[in-house]
Amino acid sequence: MKPATFVITIICFLTVLVSCTRPPAIPPATPGPPPPTEPGSEYAVKLAELFCPVIYLNGEAETEEKFQPDPVQLMVDQALLRYLADPAFSEKPTIHDLLRWSQSEYYLDVVDLDPKTHSIEEYKAAYDAVKEQYKPTVYARVKEAEGTGDTIVQYWLFYYLNDWRNVHEGDWELVQLHFPGRTARELLESKEQPILAAYSQHQAGQQMTWGEMKDKGLTSGTHPIVYVAQGSHANYFVPGQFWSGLDFDDTGLSSWRVVEPEQLNIVLLPETEREGLEWLEFQGYWGEYLGFSISVLGLKFGQRGPFGPQWSEEGERSKKWERPEEWAAGLPEYPRPFWTAFFTPPGDWSNLAIFSLFSPAELHVYDSKGRHVGLDKNGKLEKAIPGAIHINPEGTDYKTILIPDADVTHKYKIVVEGTGFGMMDIRAQVPDVQTKLRRFLEYLRVPVSRKTIARATIEPETKELMEVPSPAEIRGGTKRDKRTRLEIDSDGDGVFELESAPGKFIRKEVESILPPAPLPIPEPEPTPSLEGASDVRITLIFYGGLVPRVESDEYVEITNLGDEPQDLAGWELVNISGEYPSFIFKSYILNPGVSIRVYTNEVHPEFGGFTFGYGEAIWNDEEPDTAVLYDAQGLEISRKSY
Repeated sequence: MKPATFVITIICFLTVLVSCTRPPAIPPATPGPPPPTEPGSEYAVKLAELFCPVIYLNGEAETEEKFQPDPVQLMVDQALLRYLADPAFSEKPTIHDLLRWSQSEYYLDVVDLDPKTHSIEEYKAAYDAVKEQYKPTVYARVKEAEGTGDTIVQYWLFYYLNDWRNVHEGDWELVQLHFPGRTARELLESKEQPILAAYSQHQAGQQMTWGEMKDKGLTSGTHPIVYVAQGSHANYFVPGQFWSGLDFDDTGLSSWRVVEPEQLNIVLLPETEREGLEWLEFQGYWGEYLGFSISVLGLKFGQRGPFGPQWSEEGERSKKWERPEEWAAGLPEYPRPFWTAFFTPPGDWSNLAIFSLFSPAELHVYDSKGRHVGLDKNGKLEKAIPGAIHINPEGTDYKTILIPDADVTHKYKIVVEGTGFGMMDIRAQVPDVQTKLRRFLEYLRVPVSRKTIARATIEPETKELMEVPSPAEIRGGTKRDKRTRLEIDSDGDGVFELESAPGKFIRKEVESILPPAPLPIPEPEPTPSLEGASDVRITLIFYGGLVPRVESDEYVEITNLGDEPQDLAGWELVNISGEYPSFIFKSYILNPGVSIRVYTNEVHPEFGGFTFGYGEAIWNDEEPDTAVLYDAQGLEISRKSY
């Protein structure tokens, strides 16, 4: 072979090799059908501004919304572009060159954060560090009528993180208004009002006529009011708590952060000329792709970034974009829940009692007749209440029990039996036929072990204790239960020694709540001092965290000062000086002379990797707090103040 020929051959070989190891830049997708006539942008913008929604974000202390509708630029600036077929591939994208990588195998991935290993608080801290650089944004699209159809105005809202049960980066939601089939200019000149509105909720949504919205006070002048569920960002016509298949959506009932139209940057999405809006052609995922999903009664909740406004699976055009009238027509009419488009419950949906649990535990429900729904002692499912449905998706700690034809007068008793270690969230919603409201009850981040038993009974309010429902509660048809206590037997001895009010768990010791017994129960003997029973000690409380505001780097150091290993399974660390979460250890052997740390909201594998996972400071900088370490039987092992 001649030298020149040999060189050319090598160059060709290397060219082929490089092209095989690096994903190709993808040319723009093949154009679909010709787009409809572009509405006059001046009139389209005015129409979009005139009817731009007023956005109500949950402002209640325990369920406050952490994010707001933002421009896609925020996500692109914080993310790398990755390729499903090649985990080693990454590019730093720009808005303009997303078009180069438009196929659906690509996804945006927030740098240095992962929903599987990083907390919501860490995402929030990264978001807060940059959000002031971006103005809250809504993307408006005006699709003028074709033939006899409606003129559609869409408002697309993008959120940095979906911090709900199926946590994933990126979240797209939609508010859609239908007008008589005229041009934007004609609608403005004739001062036409919308015919109906359609709001997205998870995989479907709800629709309501504009006239009904006006009658119910769900508009502000020409602007529709949208109540946004915390975390999931599902859009609701009224405030409240709404079961959505996997968990409850909560828009808040008493406090909101209101984003008025004049606070929003309204960006028009034209049908044809899209300079600067090349991101619309990106067919991939607007957030990290984890692949995991949960199916519940025909609903599928994925743990991956969503597709953009134009797209659905495998590069197909979405129905919301291509056929928005058809999408809206398929939605249930308010107040019928969106999930009834997938699943028809027994009886009337409005009389359905719902009990849900997220925890390594079993859920049981009893009615006033003693009829039981849940697993029996042999692990067999029992459904003694007629029509009851028990849901437990495979591979999850999620359990839900649905009971038809329910009423609070049936005095439902919830019992939870721990099967592992961690935290549990318990929620219930029960119809009250007398008040025509649904009672909503929740207990959050309750510690659970294999010995834990918790119980609560939902029964009618007495006239003396009955609270007058607020206008928001009446409008939404839900009322938050603030009184029903959760009783907790933490060590399985039959004595319910703890209780908690609804909301986030607050450890409160109570006089022993004993189970019924035919014989008198003798007075318990004083618990002997355990000093010296174990050589594990709290040796340090680092309370002066260096991380601003949240002090996530606070920690408690625990050391084995003895000569024998100690299994910490079921041991609990508590700040008894305030209303803070506790930390329960899973099985962990603490060897002699070894120290571990439990951080407020950081994970340090070199010190055991333990964290309260709490988004605020736990240890008071000004007044000394006291940390107490209990063993698996609830006996005090060590305490320390500072």
